[in-house]
Amino acid sequence: MMTEQEKKQKKKKEGVKVTVKYDFIPELIGKLVAVEVDGKDDFLSGMIIDNSTFWIKFQDVNGRIVYLNKAYLKSIIPLK
Repeated sequence: MMTEQEKKQKKKKEGVKVTVKYDFIPELIGKLVAVEVDGKDDFLSGMIIDNSTFWIKFQDVNGRIVYLNKAYLKSIIPLK
């Protein structure tokens, strides 16, 4: 059986290291885009406001804020 100190040292050694993945979305923040969402036939037009690991904060042309899960996005097309 392990002592408390050995358990702590083992946890430190097994520490999960997070690697940052750089994706294309930061260059699209604040720009007009058209987004195709799985399950819808038409595109959503608006602006990407913020980006997180699984979600995109999106403002449509009417000013409504929508959070889109990245798993359901088919395509993001920059406008202009």
